[in-house]
Amino acid sequence: MPLAKAKVVIVTGASGGIGKACASYLAANGYRVYGTSRSTSEEGADYGPVHMVKMDITDPKSISKAVDFIMEREGRIDALINNAGFHVVGPLECIPISEIESCWRTNCLGAIQACREVLPIMRNQGSGHIVNISSVGGVVGLAFQGAYSSSKFALEGMTESLRAEVRRFGIRVSLVEPSDIRHQDCRSDSPVSRAYEESFSRVMKIAWADEEKGYPPERIGPLIQRILNKRNPRARYTFGQAFQRAVPMLKRILPNRLVEWAIGAYYRV
Repeated sequence: MPLAKAKVVIVTGASGGIGKACASYLAANGYRVYGTSRSTSEEGADYGPVHMVKMDITDPKSISKAVDFIMEREGRIDALINNAGFHVVGPLECIPISEIESCWRTNCLGAIQACREVLPIMRNQGSGHIVNISSVGGVVGLAFQGAYSSSKFALEGMTESLRAEVRRFGIRVSLVEPSDIRHQDCRSDSPVSRAYEESFSRVMKIAWADEEKGYPPERIGPLIQRILNKRNPRARYTFGQAFQRAVPMLKRILPNRLVEWAIGAYYRV
């Protein structure tokens, strides 16, 4: 793709995991990629073909400043990949409200704010793509992941609404629902009361083992590129191991009681 015609893409949360893998793949395939991270210096930095920009997804001013910087350099934004995420685990009775708020501000409210910053730009262009990275946990609520799942459930609903609102402007909006991804950083430092200790330990031991055996994040790049190349992308795409990708579909077609039993038996809740 000639540089003059390269599409400009923002990938939030690009310092590691899915975000880093996605940014690197798109940059290697001809896109002008701006990754964001709150740990990046104010001046920004180039990591190979990816230019990292400082952005705190929980701070509207930081998001606006980063988008303004990219617009000054490029004059357009063709795609936003809302990937920045914060994973809090623990019993909902025990997780501090401040931690739940941080989870929501990162996983849903931050994505909304990033969308609000790029939408006027894309509307003026008459085109654009927004891809929100959700999770299988945004379709199925898992024990001790209520803070995370609730934020991703909200992201799913927000994306459906936004997709309907901006379609007429030539802006396409989709969700990607990854299953367990290898070496993703997760927070598990919330306090656990004695009433939940045994069950929490058992469930999270299984969950962390699944994460370590999870899908390589490097494989998400080709999926994102396919979505960006589609004139009419679907609302949802799954990503990960086949049996885990089937979970959202099975939830939609099987009786809820059966789904609850199967998940409970697997995690030994």
